[in-house]
Amino acid sequence: MGGFHSKPKPKPTPKSSNPNATITPLDRAILDLKNSRDRLTKYRAKLALDATKLASRAKTLHSNNDTKMALQLLKLRRYKLQEADRVEEQLLNVLRMVDKISEKQNENEVISAMKRGKDALEILHKEVGIDDVLDLMDEVRDQSEVERRIGEALGEEDRG
Repeated sequence: MGGFHSKPKPKPTPKSSNPNATITPLDRAILDLKNSRDRLTKYRAKLALDATKLASRAKTLHSNNDTKMALQLLKLRRYKLQEADRVEEQLLNVLRMVDKISEKQNENEVISAMKRGKDALEILHKEVGIDDVLDLMDEVRDQSEVERRIGEALGEEDRG
């Protein structure tokens, strides 16, 4: 009753801790790489477990004089170990990529900080130019000369 004439209810939107937060392509790339790392780690662990189980089964079959089947299982185990080595290499590549991205982010932060520092120096140099510094140094020299004369004058009075 009323289902046809009722207003559709708005779907609740998920709330994030920062309403202005957006996922950048860089964030997405890092997340994808970390997800790949996790999947590869799980797959590598599964391959290692499979290889261990195959070795155990092959040993059991060999002790039961079924060497032909034991050899087949050992070949399968060797394949699993080779696959684990390939997965390990892929995992290292993913980890290197994550490290390179982090390194580049750090470099960008350093460069941004250096630009801000340069801008701050420019502002300070505009406030105090080279002419101001030279004038100040002349005034300091003049004051030093006055101080020297005063000292000489006081020194003559003490002698006289």
